[in-house]
Amino acid sequence: MDYQDFEKLYRTTPIIFHLGMELFEDRGRNALSVSTDRALCAAVTAKLSNLLSADKVLAVVKAARDLAGLKSVELLAYAAHCGIRLEDGPIDEPEICPICGNSLHYGANEVTDELRTKEWVCESCGATGKEGYRMVFDCHYYVKDREGRLVGRPNQNK
Repeated sequence: MDYQDFEKLYRTTPIIFHLGMELFEDRGRNALSVSTDRALCAAVTAKLSNLLSADKVLAVVKAARDLAGLKSVELLAYAAHCGIRLEDGPIDEPEICPICGNSLHYGANEVTDELRTKEWVCESCGATGKEGYRMVFDCHYYVKDREGRLVGRPNQNK
């Protein structure tokens, strides 16, 4: 699983993502690698009763296995890059482009009960994104290059 697959799973099927994370957490990396799909589907089915169809249950199993294939540092980095807060400290610097390190120009703000975001454009490289704040700066996410393509973190390239 690479970052694009991780983000797609998180953004397009969040229930499957979260259930896969729960199964991964419940069973662990080693147990997932040696368990059969049938045994894992039974575990998911028991947990959810009849809430999901059989193909969705299998998708949860696949998600958990894909998550189990990530190194812990990749899992944490991908989650942070998607805006999932898993640690206490910020992972980026506010007002600094996460791609090139130059200044950001700010646009619209969005405020919810627990989160404030500020849209930005990098004055140097043309990247766009949002800064997320939960009382203090959180991270950059939805980072896109000048052509609008999502950009992974430079230190995440393999």
